[in-house]
Parts: sequence; C-alpha cells; structure tokens
Amino acid sequence: MTAAPRLQPREATAPHLVNVLHSPKRVRVKFGGRTIADSRNVLVLRSNHFLPIYFFPVASVDASVLKSSLHREPHAVGGDTAYWDVDTGDRRSANAAWSFVSPPGENLSPLAGRIAFTWKLVDQWFEEDEEVFVHARDPYARIDVLQSSSHVQVWFDGEPIADSHRPVLLFETHLPTRFYLHPDDINLERLTASATTTRCPYKGIASYWSGLLSDGSVRPDIAWCYRDTIAEMPKIKGLVAFYPQAVDRIHLDGEPVA
Repeated sequence: MTAAPRLQPREATAPHLVNVLHSPKRVRVKFGGRTIADSRNVLVLRSNHFLPIYFFPVASVDASVLKSSLHREPHAVGGDTAYWDVDTGDRRSANAAWSFVSPPGENLSPLAGRIAFTWKLVDQWFEEDEEVFVHARDPYARIDVLQSSSHVQVWFDGEPIADSHRPVLLFETHLPTRFYLHPDDINLERLTASATTTRCPYKGIASYWSGLLSDGSVRPDIAWCYRDTIAEMPKIKGLVAFYPQAVDRIHLDGEPVA
C-alpha cells in the first residue's frame, strides 16, 4: 500500500468557485535574508479546487531582484503567464515570481499587473509578524474543533486499534471530518513512531505513526498527531487521528465513515 497523501484533495465533482479577495493583513516575502515583497494591499486568488495565491502590487515588490524568464506555463483559470527568476546576487530561484499576462473576465481583472510568488521557491512568508508555512491561508477556510461523546472505533489489520467515547472532531472546509483520539483510547503497541513530519498553516507541526501488521511488516504513516499546534488549535494538541484509507475502517456511533 502506498503512503497516505499529505494533502487531501477537494471533491472533483464540486462546482468550481473562483474569486478574488482583498486581504487586510500585511503580507511579506523573504528570500536570501531580505524582504522582497511587503504590502498591506495584497489580493488573494482563491478557489475550492486549488490553494490560495497572494498577488502583490508591483510597487510593493523589490524590482531589483526580478530577472525575466523565458518560462511560460498557462494557469488553469488565469490563462497565459509571465515569469521572473528571483536573484539577490548571492542566490537565484528560477521562475519564482509570476504574473498573469491578461487575466480573463471581470472577476480576475483586479489581478492585472500584480505579481505572485511560488510558495516553495522563496524562503519565508509572513502575515503581520507571524510566519506562515506550506501555503497561504484561505480566508474562506474554517476549522471547528468540537469535544464529542460520540463513539469512534478504528480497525486495523483485522483488529480494533482504537475505541473512544471522548473524541475531538475537527471539521475543516472542503475536507473530511477528522477524529482526534486520546492516546489512552488507542492500542499504541500496534503503532511505531515514524520519521515523517509535516506542517499545516492552520494547525501546526504534525508527527506520524506507522502501523505494525501481524506479518511483521509496517504500513507507513497511518496516523498523526500535532504535538506542536499553533495558538488557535489547542484542543487537538497531543491527540491522534487516523487516515481512513490506511486502516480497515472507522465507525462513528456504529456507522462506517466514508
């Protein structure tokens, strides 16, 4: 079995929603130890089918670091694009900055002349003075973390591995419900610590467990835990959640979870 995906996909059948919003936050980009973009007039291109993208006014970007690139890669909703390398003299990141050549339609027209950066091709992103990891935060995304007395059961390798009447349920826009369980309600002998770690811009740093199968083999990264949550997510700190596709099944109050 292949490792569970780190980013759960949006439902492919969901209607495509695309809009442009003004962000009230000050957003900054750093590369090579210097600030290369800094604005409180950032626009956010967001959709329920791709991650949000910050667009900066040209005047807020350090033009001295932008070097024209011949790379061209049409965007799914914005059409033709122009690219720049980001070059500080000491370091260069190819095709790290880009812009729509002529964004189509009235909805996307405010993005004309603005510059975006590919998230992973620069060093750091900040909203106000707090660093943001992985991707821009979607202003339409909401996370509700609720204490529950529902009965959650998890089976793995043909046997129960978790049984809880005190789960914490996490509801996140566009994503499946996640069931976070107290370690005391899990058979931890069937789990072994994994070297995998990931970051979530909404939750923090996650560490992972792999599952020990009865034949002695290991199924990688079947569960995760946020030992280091951001300040807004204290309710799930130290609790464990399982990928439904990595275990046999999960039941909520006796009914299978899709």
